[in-house]
Amino acid sequence: MAKGAWQAGFEGRVLELSGRLVEAQAPAGWTDARAEAWLDWADGEADVTEAITHYVEALALQAQARGLVKDARARARFRDELADALAGGVLALSPPPDGTRPLALAASSPHLTAALDTLVAQHRGEAAARTAARTLGARLQAVMDAVLRCEGDRDACADLTKNASLARAAEAARSAGAGDDAILEAIALARAGESVWVCEAPPETAQGIRLVVGASKRDLKGELGRQLALAAWSTGALAVGLNVAVAEQVAAQASAARAGVNLMALWTDEAFDIEAFESAVRLAGQALAAAADGAAFLGLAGVADWLAAHGLDYDSPEGRETARELYLAAAKALEEGGVALPGGLALFHDPELSLRLGGGRLDAAPLPALVTLAQTADGEAMRVVPDAVMRGLAAMGADLGAARAVLLGAGELGGAPAIDHKALAARGFTDHEIAAAEAALPFVTRLEDAFVPAVVGEGFVRDVLGASPDQLADPRLDVLALAGFSKAEAAEAQAYALGGETLGAAEFLTEAQRRVFRTAEELGDAPRLAMVSAVESTLAAAPVVEVELPWSATVDEVLAAFASALPVRVRRAAPPADLVLDIPVLAEPRAARAAPPPPEERIVERVVERERVRRKLPDRRKGYIQKAAVGGHKVYLHTGEYDDGELGEIFIDMHKEGAAFRSLMNNFAIAISIGLQYGVPLDEFVDAFVFTRFEPAGPVTGNDTVKSATSILDYIFRELGISYLGRHDLASDDPGALNADGLGHGKADSVPTDEPQPASRFISRGFSRGAAPDNLVFLPSARGGSVREAAEVCAACGDIAVVRKGQAMICETCGVRATGQLSEDFGG
Repeated sequence: MAKGAWQAGFEGRVLELSGRLVEAQAPAGWTDARAEAWLDWADGEADVTEAITHYVEALALQAQARGLVKDARARARFRDELADALAGGVLALSPPPDGTRPLALAASSPHLTAALDTLVAQHRGEAAARTAARTLGARLQAVMDAVLRCEGDRDACADLTKNASLARAAEAARSAGAGDDAILEAIALARAGESVWVCEAPPETAQGIRLVVGASKRDLKGELGRQLALAAWSTGALAVGLNVAVAEQVAAQASAARAGVNLMALWTDEAFDIEAFESAVRLAGQALAAAADGAAFLGLAGVADWLAAHGLDYDSPEGRETARELYLAAAKALEEGGVALPGGLALFHDPELSLRLGGGRLDAAPLPALVTLAQTADGEAMRVVPDAVMRGLAAMGADLGAARAVLLGAGELGGAPAIDHKALAARGFTDHEIAAAEAALPFVTRLEDAFVPAVVGEGFVRDVLGASPDQLADPRLDVLALAGFSKAEAAEAQAYALGGETLGAAEFLTEAQRRVFRTAEELGDAPRLAMVSAVESTLAAAPVVEVELPWSATVDEVLAAFASALPVRVRRAAPPADLVLDIPVLAEPRAARAAPPPPEERIVERVVERERVRRKLPDRRKGYIQKAAVGGHKVYLHTGEYDDGELGEIFIDMHKEGAAFRSLMNNFAIAISIGLQYGVPLDEFVDAFVFTRFEPAGPVTGNDTVKSATSILDYIFRELGISYLGRHDLASDDPGALNADGLGHGKADSVPTDEPQPASRFISRGFSRGAAPDNLVFLPSARGGSVREAAEVCAACGDIAVVRKGQAMICETCGVRATGQLSEDFGG
């Protein structure tokens, strides 16, 4: 098929599909949402022109094979007309819905209870699968990231025992429900060089009808009615008809192929083209008959728009009768064209098909709104008045400019009540922020959305209005409220700047004219039911009334919606996008009060609150100096301590380094020292700076516990953590190994521990000024070097292991009973 004129109206655009960007061909002037629905119909093909070409070629051959067209010339004409109609948005076709055919059951069926349970279980299982896929995908991606971001030996990076970040990520993945096999798979993929854990959640598609129950009004009054309402409340996939015959009709219609004719696409500049309408109906019927292997149904999209464009009140006898005549004209067009459609005209709810037709509903519902969104050439969504409303106003001779002002607002804030330029300037807004907000007005539906930080500037919101970092990070931040404007003031200004989106108070229209443009929200359910009843006799299948209740609706409200003479499907609206459940922190339940225990000796601890002031070090202080080399770069660490041994200051000196680097390290040490003296716990610094990675890094020489480090700061805070906090988990395991993190269990000092050590090895002779005798030694301990405060030195073996046992002093090392005067510590 040669490319015809219809293909000239296509253009290239970039669309975001399932988290990825694709370059696609779509009809010019369509919104991205409509183009995405078109691509779904094209089964993933980015070139829609080619998709249409392949589709109409195959369908034309199938139509000829079924005798719907007589010869090659008729086939070519059918092919070209169908291609023009599809590309022009005049009609669209939809294959039978994927999945299982809806089940139809009578209220008296013994299988009904099991079917209801299965319906609810499947619905909840699919929702849980989507949530689990998203959660597990994120957790397993974190496992891969822990391996990929690790620097060092590949085997060590993929080892749970050597890569602490990987161990934490794996534990989090397991807690979220990931199996150990999936965790190992993620680790293996990361080792192989893969960087993304591919896991796509099942799409949240429009839920169709899965179960239809034939139940009389009498059945709905008992326990069965409540069971049906509960299933509908939970799933939105249940329909109820008056009897099993109607239920079977509804089930057949829900499983059939469908097509729709877009009524608003058949207008000329002046009037509705009835001949084009009849041709489009016949063409859609032929295409359905060629494509469907079973029942197929044809709908008319945008009946309410068509009535409004003619200036007819939807909720009036004239409006209902005109709509009925429209369906009769469609049925006559099928009959006169000799189209034997296996099904016929019907009302149905098909959001995807409606979207491909430009948004017109196929169930003869009232106007959804008087303001809609249109896409500009640069991809922005802009508020506009639909063509049907403008045509209806023009037919009435109304002032179109005044109507736009009422519906879309003034588009500026200069004359707005409460929040005008003067009021904004008084709160700190400059001409720049006001102009930015006004430029955003055509593209927002709430005044608050024109003042978000992304529009008026985060710096302004932070520096002038005083927003905190937490407020700036909150997507629900109301900048107008932050500036001191109330909700009532914002509502008044919004009505002026953005309009009221209704013509209910338009003074330039009469009451009868205003009634023409009432929306579904203004009308309620009764007019829609009356419209469905009016056209029911022209349809080939029982129409299903779609009732959408608020998300917060109760089961009783769902049950009340079933009280209709027509088949009904009740669904709840989606939950609010900003829904957040505030779960309180509950106290632990109190155990049953037991009998009070006998009085015991208590140790009373007094907690002293200390003001957060700088704690100065003594003028003459103790500490130590550690010399080492990290990756060949010498570093000297000096420490200063309080009298109780707590670390109070550090000095860092680098040997033969540049002046800038040495100054930076000196000032860093001063900052740490000030923090310590103001009460910042040392362990906070240790946790913050260990494992930091930068050069110099590598093997450490000159230190008996830290043998490798990933940076100078990593080495320094490992040394401080080991020496002052007892963090031996930060010591190196193998002095010769440089693994991913350098961690291990530490290695004992080369100094023998089974011999007495002079005190001068550990106590500064200069600091003590001779107070420590030269013959003072530290004796070895048979208990692994752990010296007990209440132990004495044994005269027999020399170990500090003499403890009181009853009235005697016994050495726990050699068992010899000590003699002589008991020390003062033991009360002797």
